[in-house]
Amino acid sequence: MRLVLGTLLALGLTGRPEPGVADGEPCIGIANHAPGIAIAGHGPADQAPGIGDRAPGLALAMLDGAPLLRADLTGETTIVDFFATWCGPCHKALADLEDVEARLPSPVRLIVVAVGEDADVVRRYIAQHSLPRGAELALDPGAAVARAWGQERFPTTFVVDHEGVIRHINRGWGRGYAERMLRWLGPMVSHDKPPLR
Repeated sequence: MRLVLGTLLALGLTGRPEPGVADGEPCIGIANHAPGIAIAGHGPADQAPGIGDRAPGLALAMLDGAPLLRADLTGETTIVDFFATWCGPCHKALADLEDVEARLPSPVRLIVVAVGEDADVVRRYIAQHSLPRGAELALDPGAAVARAWGQERFPTTFVVDHEGVIRHINRGWGRGYAERMLRWLGPMVSHDKPPLR
């Protein structure tokens, strides 16, 4: 039993939470640094953007192969959520984001980025699980965009203002995630111009 638990701990596969920081507030996330699991060599970029930096572009394809429109993320408040289909905390974060959107006074753009998985895997997931209403699903099979954003664990959620500037970053999911998102997004959406849709 000790050997198995030790091996699981070494691989990061126990599901035990790894503490993270959500803009100065604690959150819980599951690390994706297990060798040979998920995204080999995946980790933060050398010059990962932070709060107050312009968000990197999202030059990604949607599930149908069409390019993601307005990839520069300007014009409205945008949530960019990096997730993986196998990640339980990611599923909980998506459910919370659906609740958050329903409680906001005006809509926000939600882009869900599937990292490290091919289109067929993501299609199978979508066939069994719904995304939040209005979410745009983009694919990052090689994790290049996730690296450029500095995504280190699943899920990682970025809140980007209407000028394309990162205002908040939440790494992981845990108790208080939905409330934190509401607290962050509320003032931002009240200053937004009407969506460009």
